[in-house]
Amino acid sequence: MDPDKPEKWFKLAFDAEDPEEKIEYFSLILEYEHLDPELWSNEAMALVWNNKGIALSFIGRDEEAVECFRKSVFLNKNDVDVLCNMGVGLFNIGRYEESIKCYNRILALDPGNENAWINKGDILELMGNHNEAIECYSRVHKEIELDNKFAIVWHKKGLAYFSLGQYEDAAECFTRVLKIDPEHSDAIENLKTAMGNTKKMNDDMKYQSSSYL
Repeated sequence: MDPDKPEKWFKLAFDAEDPEEKIEYFSLILEYEHLDPELWSNEAMALVWNNKGIALSFIGRDEEAVECFRKSVFLNKNDVDVLCNMGVGLFNIGRYEESIKCYNRILALDPGNENAWINKGDILELMGNHNEAIECYSRVHKEIELDNKFAIVWHKKGLAYFSLGQYEDAAECFTRVLKIDPEHSDAIENLKTAMGNTKKMNDDMKYQSSSYL
């Protein structure tokens, strides 16, 4: 391989199927000391760092991947895709608060970014912040959208309501899932459970009311 052709390494990296091979070629570019600044601008180098990070994440080297994404963001601060990659990487290594900060940065740049709202909601739900998760999911789903993506979000929202013991709200969400995807097995079972819990709560309330008479 011609050592003076980082452009060739870049193409080889993109064409390679093996993530470790990609990492090797991207590393060669990043370590090369005589890059043409007209070809290898900050934006181009940010792309290299990002793609090296993606390759590292494919083989489970998430700590290293996050550092690559950080370097990419340093060179191109407003790249929403890289910020999203970094958010996922931080989530994978259990740094939830930092991951949320990434999604907040994305939403400051692109308030309608659905993936950021969903991922932020997922982290908040995992952390037990169910009401905040519901707020995030509510920014995504659309009343008239018949799309599996929206079915997934309605289901996530239903689970968050379920965790709060708000079974009627949960049942409504699972019903919306089934309007989009009638064969969604989890939604079918969760709807049954939510409806059963709602009936039990109502029966308990009636019993308590009658006991005071």
